[in-house]
Amino acid sequence: MSEYEIPTPKTPTKPTTRDDRLRVQTLFFDAGWSKPQIALQLNLTLDQVKYALRHRVTPQKQRTGRRPLLGPAERKQLIDWVCANKKNRRTPWDQIPQIFGWECKVYAIATAFKKEGFSRYSALQKPKLTPQQAKI
Repeated sequence: MSEYEIPTPKTPTKPTTRDDRLRVQTLFFDAGWSKPQIALQLNLTLDQVKYALRHRVTPQKQRTGRRPLLGPAERKQLIDWVCANKKNRRTPWDQIPQIFGWECKVYAIATAFKKEGFSRYSALQKPKLTPQQAKI
């Protein structure tokens, strides 16, 4: 049995896209194609095929910065409590950690509200009705 090598394209290489890397992984893992066959079919270099098999389809960026003190469960509990009634909505933010028994500052509460899409607003006052409006 003689060994032969499948020629790979010699044209200047283009950067692989996410779709190219997904095709490479699908052909290799699901269809059982060899690396040279994939390179020839998709017009990629052998190094590009190897890279696509070694790495994730989409590159993952590491998060930077400090993690929030209140996780998703605490934020959900906080939002449910605030939305429950008018008294809870108007509670000053510096009293909220004491109510829940959390060891955090107002900044953690503000960050939790911000992550959930809530903002601070002054409560609107209902205008008083005139006698003419009250008749209607």
